[in-house]
Amino acid sequence: MSPLCQCCGDTVRQLKQQVSVMRREIKNLRQMLDSATRANRKHMLSLQSALSKIGVSEKKDIQAPSPSSSSPSATLEQGSIQTVPIGYITSCFSAKNGTPRQPTVCGPSRAKLRIQHSVFNNPEHALVGLEQYSHVWVIFLFHKNGHLSYKAKVKPPRLNGQRVGVYSTRSPHRPNALGLTLAKLDGIVEHTESVRPRFKFLRSHTEAVAAVTGVLSADPRSVYRRTRCTDRLFFFTLDTADITCWFGQDFAEVVQVKPVDI
Repeated sequence: MSPLCQCCGDTVRQLKQQVSVMRREIKNLRQMLDSATRANRKHMLSLQSALSKIGVSEKKDIQAPSPSSSSPSATLEQGSIQTVPIGYITSCFSAKNGTPRQPTVCGPSRAKLRIQHSVFNNPEHALVGLEQYSHVWVIFLFHKNGHLSYKAKVKPPRLNGQRVGVYSTRSPHRPNALGLTLAKLDGIVEHTESVRPRFKFLRSHTEAVAAVTGVLSADPRSVYRRTRCTDRLFFFTLDTADITCWFGQDFAEVVQVKPVDI
């Protein structure tokens, strides 16, 4: 078989580029369709919930429910659990991009758990004795998953597209969007208003450098950005700083660090 001429070679390259563009467009259309499907499912769930509430309110005039059927113990026996948040967590990672997949990636990172005063009459009493421990277990809710759908198999970023069962991963998209983490306890303080430092959570320039180094050394980019995307720039937020970096061959370079735009 004779080699292609220059003209034919250029035509083949152009066709390959067009095919690549069409594949990306098809992938984008599929993602848009999936998003629309999830949004429609969420809307239908909200509509069903509203209709069920209307139905319940109409039935109250006809027949009052028995007191035992709505008691906490009866609800628990039926497998339904009602919870109330006892507090909220804020950390130096305020966005998804750049957030480490596990705590050992970025040791200097810190967070603050603020207990709700409405849970107890004397909320400070609930923390008495906790300062004797070095670590605490935190059970939390993935309240910003973005959608309510979940799949039995997922593709973790570190497996380069390989599908595994959702229960063998750290995926936040699961039937009950609950999470569990072990956190080191730095201290317990009462909330007081004070002049904020340059960083809200990181305590020094050295800690900030170590935190950024830890995030970049684990390569927080998705599989697509690592293998197919030609754009080597990556953006993420750490504490009060917006960080722009560039990934080269076996290295990452911080291009810009600036305060978060509020």
